[in-house]
Amino acid sequence: MKSAFYIFLLLTILISGCVQTKEQTKEDTQAIKKQQPAQDQPAAQTTEVTVYPTLSDSLHRELMIEGAILVQKSMFGIKSALTDALKTHGPMYALNFCNMEAIPITDSLARVLNVGIKRVAKKFRNPNNETNEFENKIYKEYIMSFIQRGVPKPRVDIDKNGHPVYYKLISVKQECMLCHGRPNVEIPSDIAAKIKELYPNDKAIDFAVGQPRGMWAITFNNILIQTKTQ
Repeated sequence: MKSAFYIFLLLTILISGCVQTKEQTKEDTQAIKKQQPAQDQPAAQTTEVTVYPTLSDSLHRELMIEGAILVQKSMFGIKSALTDALKTHGPMYALNFCNMEAIPITDSLARVLNVGIKRVAKKFRNPNNETNEFENKIYKEYIMSFIQRGVPKPRVDIDKNGHPVYYKLISVKQECMLCHGRPNVEIPSDIAAKIKELYPNDKAIDFAVGQPRGMWAITFNNILIQTKTQ
């Protein structure tokens, strides 16, 4: 069942592809391509990387579109699988499912599209999803915007390796409260105990509906911006 779901998900991505804009600036046309080891893959494997002199307006627009598409596909993959786990076996099984399968699902998408797909948070549940120093700064800006009643919008920034990264805030929805609300209030005692068992250092609780919980980080490994120090 799980294998069939992965195959369906990957085929959906391959068929739909990524949206690209036709508009090109002069700077974009000067982009060059080179081979480099793909991130998180053996050094013997290489991937084609396009190097741009700057993050031009047209490239920025294209990455904003592609980032939004990848977030939607990732959300669809996780939500579909989690909903099925909840309906079939209940919340306790769904917790085990998230613990074992949420990251592999996004990793499967990432390998197909040569991007990095992560959900990162300051108040993390899985330590692998903890924000790094660069992401802490971006997340703080999102939090300040939320506090000031602004509308935190998706953005593209350049990471320390020169790769553009699409960020989108993750807000807590009502259906999230079962696992991310207050223990023994929105989170039943047995579910709270199971979360503590699976994630001894869990910080992803005590949220309210609408609050920021983390953010999507989509890293475009096949693009380098030359103006950043490598």
